[in-house]
Amino acid sequence: MRRITLLLVALVSVAKFAVGQVDVSAINKPIELLQEANKDIENGDYQDAVQKLIAANRLNPKLREVYLSLNVACLHTNQISLLKDYLIKAKKIFEEDDELCYYLGNLYQNQKKYTEAVKEYSLAIDYSKKNGEDYELVYAYYLNRGNCYLKQNEFAKAIPDYTYSLKLNKDNGAIYANRGIAYFQTGKRKEACVDWRKAKSLGVTSVNAYINRYCR
Repeated sequence: MRRITLLLVALVSVAKFAVGQVDVSAINKPIELLQEANKDIENGDYQDAVQKLIAANRLNPKLREVYLSLNVACLHTNQISLLKDYLIKAKKIFEEDDELCYYLGNLYQNQKKYTEAVKEYSLAIDYSKKNGEDYELVYAYYLNRGNCYLKQNEFAKAIPDYTYSLKLNKDNGAIYANRGIAYFQTGKRKEACVDWRKAKSLGVTSVNAYINRYCR
């Protein structure tokens, strides 16, 4: 599922009001709170944004943009448990939403809960096959699942994820750097050195130590 513009929400809301089904003011209030919260985020007032987003969600729990903005605000205020609860709630409302699964996977990965993170990234990948891989974040679904495999020393599993991620974002040096590590750990030194040199050409300086030690 992709982002739905506020304009579209507003138009639908007015249409409902025209047939006497919904009070426009009741619909507009959570949208107003969301817009105010997004301004707070732009200004760095993340705590204020969180409170407004919670209020907006209380009025309309089916406004998807609220959850996306909470993902930004809560990360800045380190309200991880709160964010996790809202992302889990959102997943139940917006079925097969790859972006929401990805954000939840990120929380688990940051908590070093790699098994749970892999599950969420895998769901995100599956849903993206249906929703469309043209979305700008899809490459990161594979990259982050590959990173989880790397951290679990499952190097052979990481390689195809990095390879597919590069298919979607071919100029990302970090992907080459990490795939190089996975290659090296599976005994493919030549392939690792090719990737590390590519990463270096893309501005990743951390691979210099690997190149100097293993690629002479």
